[in-house]
Amino acid sequence: MHKGKTGILLIILGNILYLAYTLFCGNEVTPFSEFSSGLLLGLSIGINLTGIILLVLYISKNEKNK
Repeated sequence: MHKGKTGILLIILGNILYLAYTLFCGNEVTPFSEFSSGLLLGLSIGINLTGIILLVLYISKNEKNK
């Protein structure tokens, strides 16, 4: 159950980071703003993928136990 909850929370966190990326990183004029927008996008994608992998592992483990 722990992997399932963690996976869902990571997916939600990744979506919140992507929302922050779309809201705050519209006009990149300085190198720091380009860096921060890339960092936000990379973190959101990485966290989403980690959450999806954890959910797949949790679901496959539960299917084997049935």
